[in-house]
Amino acid sequence: MLNPYSGRTVTVTKNLGDSLKILDGILSRNKVKVQLRLTERHEKKGCKRRRLASERWRNQFANEVRKKVQLVMKMRDRGA
Repeated sequence: MLNPYSGRTVTVTKNLGDSLKILDGILSRNKVKVQLRLTERHEKKGCKRRRLASERWRNQFANEVRKKVQLVMKMRDRGA
């Protein structure tokens, strides 16, 4: 049976800390904390547009930096 909690269910074994760590990993992968923070208050249309543009730019910039670093690492491996 599917419910809102089915994807975030972790069986607890002897060690509670490990289970909580697994649950925290699931929540961070699904970005539950981010969604909760964003839905706590109303966000104006313009602010949302600016935030989304900023997030897109950050992701694009991070991808470009990642590609450049990989290129430099390849060049170093070749001995250039």
